[in-house]
Amino acid sequence: MVVGAVLVSLLAATVLAVVRPSVAALGLVVAAGLAWWLVNGPVEGAVLVEVAPRHGLTVADLLVPPLVAAAALALVLARRRPRGSERPPRATLRPWT
Repeated sequence: MVVGAVLVSLLAATVLAVVRPSVAALGLVVAAGLAWWLVNGPVEGAVLVEVAPRHGLTVADLLVPPLVAAAALALVLARRRPRGSERPPRATLRPWT
């Protein structure tokens, strides 16, 4: 149950960081990613790279880096966008005359 809650929070934090990029949202993704690495034991999958006899890189560990990268990329792109281009101009409706 904890694994599912942490996974949902990781995905929700990533969606938030992509939709509304900010340093705080990126921090949430990183924090949820660290929590995922701590609790993902029951769903780890195959060991891809063995680091030590009882430690290694597993399939479930590969979930975090792309999500953190997506949140970081969204933040970088949002910071590069000019300030005035955040919202498109409103369309005006003119009555036919």
